[in-house]
Amino acid sequence: MTKLTAHEIGLNKEIAAHLGEKQQRRMYRTMRKFLADELVFVLNMEVSSARSRKG
Repeated sequence: MTKLTAHEIGLNKEIAAHLGEKQQRRMYRTMRKFLADELVFVLNMEVSSARSRKG
């Protein structure tokens, strides 16, 4: 996720240059879902790690 957000401007330019408007919207929707899923996973890992250190 960090690498993706670090190169956000370049990625957006590539998507805009190579995809039509409808495909861009679909791509961004898919990316939001993947990023949200990854964020939930990372947060769950952090909670599990904190509990194991505490425990």
